[in-house]
Amino acid sequence: MNYIDLTLELRDGLTTYKSHPPVSIKPSATFETTGHRYEPPCLGFRSSMISFSDHSGTHVDAPSHFLKDGKSAESLDVRKLLGSALMLDVTPWKKPEDPVTADMLTEAEKTQGLYVEEGDIVLIRTWPGQWGDEGFFEAKALDASAARWLSEHGIHVVGVDLPNIDIHDNMKREVHLELLSKDIFIVENLVNLDQVPKHSRFIFMGMPLKLRDATASPIRALAILDAQFID
Repeated sequence: MNYIDLTLELRDGLTTYKSHPPVSIKPSATFETTGHRYEPPCLGFRSSMISFSDHSGTHVDAPSHFLKDGKSAESLDVRKLLGSALMLDVTPWKKPEDPVTADMLTEAEKTQGLYVEEGDIVLIRTWPGQWGDEGFFEAKALDASAARWLSEHGIHVVGVDLPNIDIHDNMKREVHLELLSKDIFIVENLVNLDQVPKHSRFIFMGMPLKLRDATASPIRALAILDAQFID
């Protein structure tokens, strides 16, 4: 299988959004503390205690993130997170301080010769560098026109390579509200979009954990390049 891993690696101390706590991965059992309970050739075992925000790393937002009566992570329809996908690259026109607009998405379609269809998974490359580079956390994401454009196309999922699909200082959170209210799932903190083909479709897979009452879930996001999607 030919695939591209689009997932940010989680590590101890990693912070993926300024208002969320850092990831914590600490040893809870080691060979030294458990070995005495076992007989050779078993030397014992290791395990870790993990603590993180449900929005850490590459993750999918559940509607309950911003909607009081929205579904939580365990109720997400995972069928939407496996399907035909395309990547729209707006970096040729977008400066970090510019928002992604509907016009940029339309221009990316024309330039790449790929067009968004109902039920698609749409990944948007907005950042020309690597995750966490200087200026990354200040870069602007989608504006309201881009959210409406995606909503009108009837997509299932939109993913971005930034930590917030909304513009940070727009506290109306118009993009989240527009998309989540239409049951369009939001994936944030994608990586390696520069490796995804611009002129052909692929299969996207990003399965959430079944976390009861969580407002999001980390996912392992993959772009599968040599598979045919069967509806």
